[in-house]
Amino acid sequence: MKTNTRVHFGLYDVTARGDSEPTSEQAQPFCNLERDLLTETPPSLTKYGTLEQKQFLMDGSFSLFPDDPAPKYWGLWSREQSGTDGKFLHPPVLEVAFSQDHSSAGITLHFYAPTGDWASDVLIQWYGANAELLGTGRFAPNAVDYYCAKKVEGYRRVKITFLATSRPQRYLKLTTLDYGVSMTFAGDEVVTAHILESIDPLASELTINTLDLTLFNGNGAFSILNPNGVIDVLQHKQKFTVYEDVRQDDGQTVSHNMGTFYLSEWENSSDTLASFTATDAVGLLDSAPYEGGLYDTTAAQLAADILAGYDYELEDALQQESVRGYLPSCTRREALQQFAFALRAVVDCSRSDKIRIYRAPTRPSSLITYRRKWLGSKVTLRPLITGVEVTAHQYVQDAEDSELFRDTLTAGEHTVSFSDPCQVSGCSGAELRAYGYNSAQVFVSEAGEVIITGRKYLDQQTVVSRRASDLPANAQDNVLQVEDATLVGPGNAPALAEHILAYYAGRYEQDFTMLAGAEVLADMVIVESFGGEKVRGTIEQMEFDLTGGFVADALVVGKRLGATASAYAGEIYAGERSVI
Repeated sequence: MKTNTRVHFGLYDVTARGDSEPTSEQAQPFCNLERDLLTETPPSLTKYGTLEQKQFLMDGSFSLFPDDPAPKYWGLWSREQSGTDGKFLHPPVLEVAFSQDHSSAGITLHFYAPTGDWASDVLIQWYGANAELLGTGRFAPNAVDYYCAKKVEGYRRVKITFLATSRPQRYLKLTTLDYGVSMTFAGDEVVTAHILESIDPLASELTINTLDLTLFNGNGAFSILNPNGVIDVLQHKQKFTVYEDVRQDDGQTVSHNMGTFYLSEWENSSDTLASFTATDAVGLLDSAPYEGGLYDTTAAQLAADILAGYDYELEDALQQESVRGYLPSCTRREALQQFAFALRAVVDCSRSDKIRIYRAPTRPSSLITYRRKWLGSKVTLRPLITGVEVTAHQYVQDAEDSELFRDTLTAGEHTVSFSDPCQVSGCSGAELRAYGYNSAQVFVSEAGEVIITGRKYLDQQTVVSRRASDLPANAQDNVLQVEDATLVGPGNAPALAEHILAYYAGRYEQDFTMLAGAEVLADMVIVESFGGEKVRGTIEQMEFDLTGGFVADALVVGKRLGATASAYAGEIYAGERSVI
């Protein structure tokens, strides 16, 4: 078995697209540039027939052009066709303005792939904040996806002039553009690639998967002294997608998507080597603020609010689950942790570019035998938890208004934060511009005392207790207390307490190295252990050194199965027995 690690690195200005304002006077009236060219991932395009020269082949592969094209995705189609020599008499121009400075190693143009049409002669000009010309490049694309390589820093406007098409008498068809380039590293170019995946089955903490990577580039792209190098256009949140290609004994190659990660730190150790540290999408949530509030809604609606602007999947079975309670002002990662904990769900990004929220499997899906394990595994016993106490929260509004805030503020805008959830009803000494349950924004025209009034919400608490059964005779009390889960109320606290107690009943922790397979985080598996014993549990951690082969250091936590337990038989393990 041979392996090869591939890394796709999106060396893009990650904020340019969202900050862009594209315009073109030569665009077809059905084009919506502000919608289409700001779309992160264009949809699959239809192969339409037009009246261009030798374009509409009668081979059954073309669709008729729609009567109402405006709702569909087009990008930029020009009003006029190129001439018989492929050149435009009036070249179409795309101008893109930005409100902030941007930097990139170039621009990647994506043309109309269904018919293989592209612009064959392109002039690009970059301008600064004062309309000064920062750079000019003339390019001759030879494919539908073409990288126009020219590093420019601090630009505020880009002007792209399309001078000719690859075929005569064709419209310009630009599907989208990227402010940078996608680079691929493979084989010896990937010096090290270390991935750590971990999960908390209770969601008492949202763990962050990490990628540590060292890449080699013989052209000096990573040299800090190279004027054409990429070090100075690296940005936080640039995307890495990692694959492990495994050539099996039968000659077939299987490609495993090892996940998508976002750049957080980097350094170049030489002119040919650069080291990168990246985190998964949960890591992005750590720097994203969330206002919080009081909720009586469904899981689908609250997930959409917490994860607005992020790609995620919420398991169908959880969509209509009721969610009631309170979230303080916090990060989106903290809010998602409270949300998942209350739903008894796990949050995971491993092997994916999405945040997935789902309930962990409760039946084993695979058996990991001795043949897949390396020597040197270790089994440890976690502390015994004898009981669980879960505090349920119920928020009730005060019957009367009271002062929520009183202080002297200077002139200008201020954000006032509340220590408890409140319903604002009035403000004196300032203009109340916006408010929520956790804060209010006020504008003070003249320095003076500001008073905000409203009603507070009182947290009425009850405690739900559950005690483990079949405890040893000499067991000492070790009760776990859950007090700050503010989306847990009287309705879901009993089920949550049972869920926590069931998790801590699995005390056996097996740490081992194995030949990786289809198993992923949160899978329930059975692992062959010492002396014919087996451990049935959840995969909580997997650690890969990809350049050393498709091998994982795994951590499984669960219960012991006796030596007489039957072998793996689909979803059911007949004759199994377990002990705490």
